Amino acid sequence: MHPCKRILLVDDSKLARMALRALLNDLGMETDVIEAADAEAALELTERIAFDMVFMDYNMPGLDGLSAAAVIRARQPNMAIALVTANAQDDILANAERLRLGFLGKPVRREDILRFVADAGPGAAESMDRP
Repeated sequence: MHPCKRILLVDDSKLARMALRALLNDLGMETDVIEAADAEAALELTERIAFDMVFMDYNMPGLDGLSAAAVIRARQPNMAIALVTANAQDDILANAERLRLGFLGKPVRREDILRFVADAGPGAAESMDRP
């Protein structure tokens, strides 16, 4: 049996969080998913809880997802973090790459999550049941 992965979903849209959670469930990932509705809540959660992966929306009220991801990256340099956004401007992509973030465009597709999890390393990839 593969270890359960603790995943943080950060998006101000409850519908987007629900859709991503459903997609993760459909992929057969054994997960413990925790949600945050904004970047500030995500930063608080990452101080108290050890996560294996973070899926971070970019466009949120207050602190944006890229700025929050930078703080998380500084705290936990090897954590798998994906920036999830429909806003694929060159400067955002360049900053995401500089921070070693994965990038998932919205709407998130099954194959994008599979690729991100595979790139996140053996521990993450082993928690998935591939069809």
